Amino acid sequence: MRPDNAPHVHDVPIDTAPSHTHPGGMTTARQPADPNATTMTQERARMTTPTENSQDTQTPTQPIGESADMTQPRHMIAHDQKRTAYLTKRDTLKTLTDRLERYRKGAAAAREEADTSDKRWRELLRENHGDVTKEIRQLKRAVGDNRETAEELETMATELTGEYEARQVEVIAARRAYRDARQAAWDTEVENEFDHALAAVTATPEGQRLLSAMRLMQRKSERDVMVDPAYGDDQYSGLPADARRRVDAEVERRFPRRLADGLAKQEQAQGIDAPAQLHSLDALQPVAELACEQGYTGPKTAGQLDMANRRRQIDAAEGNASEHRRA
Repeated sequence: MRPDNAPHVHDVPIDTAPSHTHPGGMTTARQPADPNATTMTQERARMTTPTENSQDTQTPTQPIGESADMTQPRHMIAHDQKRTAYLTKRDTLKTLTDRLERYRKGAAAAREEADTSDKRWRELLRENHGDVTKEIRQLKRAVGDNRETAEELETMATELTGEYEARQVEVIAARRAYRDARQAAWDTEVENEFDHALAAVTATPEGQRLLSAMRLMQRKSERDVMVDPAYGDDQYSGLPADARRRVDAEVERRFPRRLADGLAKQEQAQGIDAPAQLHSLDALQPVAELACEQGYTGPKTAGQLDMANRRRQIDAAEGNASEHRRA
């Protein structure tokens, strides 16, 4: 941005409210030749139904839902949609994760119970010198029952693994889409707030004075770079192309850096510890991940999921073939 090309504050015209012009010529309605025409017109007006009058004077209204959407910016609508989709898929994943965890814990508990019963009936058999008591028979029966329960729960968990991984892949994609939409909405809200605040400040005499001072400071920053021995050394036109690009880059950096330093000093001088939070950003608070989303090490994309499913199918086929050969 070159100061010579920038318009001066006093050169910018002040906008005025648009004026309304009235039609130049209004023509009166031609009087009917029939003296009874006025009476007939009044009769037709009385015969007009309320519905016909309302159609002529009222404008159609939008549905409530559609009207509500029109009052919200598009970037906020997109954020809300992605957030809702993410939370919905995450709830499904949590339900599935709880069920899978219940199967696994149940299987582990049944196996532990089976091992305990198996150890106990063998101890009792030795203590009773080989006599098979009722307690021993109950313990042996409990061993088989618990092991069968554990095997069935493990099978159920294995069958649920494919669906669990598919829901994880969906949640990962939905979470990424939500975070992208949230960041885009946050950026837009911050940029809008900056533009509105800048417009409000520059509309005041102090703001216009600041604009003038900024243009002068920008010109000074450019000149400082041009005469700086480390950059232009007052020989810009005679510098090689690479050196001129280096000077141009420093020109682009120096004034924004000077402006940022000036604002930081003013914040410190006025005791501004932290910027005020924008109310529009309250709806853009990030959603924290649940425990079911953390620590997942399985497939994370549709391609990886497809490969995992094929691997399971191959393993299942090999397992069935091995059992068939043993039979």
